[in-house]
Amino acid sequence: MLIRKPAPPALPPDEQRLNTLLTAFEENLRREIFFIRRKEADNLLELLPAQGDLIVAISEIVERIELPEPRATALRKRLAAADALREANRAEADRVTEEMRSELEEMNLARQRIRQARHISKSIYSEPPASRLNGFA
Repeated sequence: MLIRKPAPPALPPDEQRLNTLLTAFEENLRREIFFIRRKEADNLLELLPAQGDLIVAISEIVERIELPEPRATALRKRLAAADALREANRAEADRVTEEMRSELEEMNLARQRIRQARHISKSIYSEPPASRLNGFA
């Protein structure tokens, strides 16, 4: 004779939807950091509006749903963890943005030096020899 475990009690539809939305939000937070670290702005820009929609939907459900205390505590912990992850993603995005800004400044300085070297190179060969030696004496 087989002994079966009792099935966990089914969650009300709003709780199921909240759980599904929160799970999707948490997965997208992990995708965000992946895209941020790989500097894939296009993918990140596609993901952010979906994250905004998920936040709105989760907020609406949380406002109208009544949860028993153990589930409410678990939900608050999940939301706090998601918020901390979102804050970490923001800090990482700021760091990567600053790093990219620094790289861009270095590239601009290098481009200016190249432009100056070209100008000097062109002007040295276009001036007559006597005028080049005037400043050295």
